[in-house]
Amino acid sequence: MQGTGTLRPILALARATARCVFLEIVQGYAELLSAPAEAWTVVGHGGAATVNVEFRNSDSRETSSMRKLQFAIGALAILGLSMQSVAQAAPKTDSAASNRYRFRLLGVYDASTGEAVEGVEVADVLNKASSMTSKTGTVSLFFLPDGGGLVRLRKIGYETQTLAVSISPSDTVPITVILAHATALPAVVVKDSAPKFIPAALRQFEEHRKAGFGHFLDDSAFRRGETSTLANFLTAHMPGILSVPGPGSAKYIASGRKGCAGPALRTCRSPDCYVSVYLDGAKIYDAGTPGMIRVDFEHLSPIDYSAAEFYQGAEIPPEYNSAGNSCGVLVLWSRMK
Repeated sequence: MQGTGTLRPILALARATARCVFLEIVQGYAELLSAPAEAWTVVGHGGAATVNVEFRNSDSRETSSMRKLQFAIGALAILGLSMQSVAQAAPKTDSAASNRYRFRLLGVYDASTGEAVEGVEVADVLNKASSMTSKTGTVSLFFLPDGGGLVRLRKIGYETQTLAVSISPSDTVPITVILAHATALPAVVVKDSAPKFIPAALRQFEEHRKAGFGHFLDDSAFRRGETSTLANFLTAHMPGILSVPGPGSAKYIASGRKGCAGPALRTCRSPDCYVSVYLDGAKIYDAGTPGMIRVDFEHLSPIDYSAAEFYQGAEIPPEYNSAGNSCGVLVLWSRMK
């Protein structure tokens, strides 16, 4: 124990002092005995804390021996009191040292490199108290109760370990734990194997696009042009059409390949070969059908549509082919609400 080691020099000094004092007492006593009996008288008063010795001598030749004996006896009494104080302090030191087992150390090291692992959470499974390992990979288990407990070690990238630890005066040896790296799992790629849902209204659009004839705009293209008007959007993204001003601010869609409607040699001041328009498979404008009103694309928004098809000449599918659509066919599909 550390307390006992600290007392050893004090005890050795006390023993040496006691021998010296004892020799002084013997010497003084011998000198007094050599004097006549009627020449001196010793009156002593002693207690647990003090010793008082008085010498009464009629012969001045004996004064030095008396004083020497008085000094020696007093020193011996003081030495006794000092030894008693030291003896009372010793148990306190031993008591403090006896609690050292409460601070048992645990060290954590990497299984691959052998280096200390910092930042490992060392936790008591039952009471949830915990502490972290330092740069040296060590941690004091002061938070465990007397007797010990179940300890869990965790850190990202390492396998979790759980072990029983004893905390008692007989269990003071430091604990060493080796942490292995967690097994890296291969990346998991999730693929959508379910068939993509296509609304019934757009299945015809997808079939036409797969055939490879005509020009097509899908939902992603329409979403990028939501801030524009339908007239500007179509003329910017659909080849073969152009925007023709109408009365007021109206704009119509005409064929960019054939400017004038009718015979090939016919001339016109402005393009008037307006395309036929279908909405969700139903015809809403055809130049060859009397009574139909041209569609004003300037006041329509791309946000209301999810797909578009445009055909000219021999590209036109049979379901959209009629005598009045020589200028081309534009098919619009409404966005699902």
